[in-house]
Amino acid sequence: MLALALAGLAASWNPVAAPRGILVGAGAALLAARALRRAGERRRLAAAALAVAVLAVAASAIVLVLTAGTVGVELPGQPVVKGRTQVELDRTLDDAGGRTSAERQRAARELDRLVGSQIDGGARERQEGARPP
Repeated sequence: MLALALAGLAASWNPVAAPRGILVGAGAALLAARALRRAGERRRLAAAALAVAVLAVAASAIVLVLTAGTVGVELPGQPVVKGRTQVELDRTLDDAGGRTSAERQRAARELDRLVGSQIDGGARERQEGARPP
């Protein structure tokens, strides 16, 4: 149960994983509380697991509260990566198309030659009465 509490604590720092941190931490806290009620030699371990689990739930909740509303919000300042305008994008794609035009035409001719020979070869075999493989 201490390992489960530590897993919840490990998930608490990230806003995406924080909900899992709450769930795992709450489950570990329930298990630790049940183990703590039973008197035994492992009372210290159960108390440590309970403390870590409560810390995991609290940390996950704090991370969620602090980051709530930041998803889908336009952040202030300049973007780190500047997006291209539609004109820039069209110009880049046209340039790339011009550089690869000869290779694409050669590949299209090769494909037509291969597909054409397979179509013609199949028709000839049927006309001759031979069974295709």
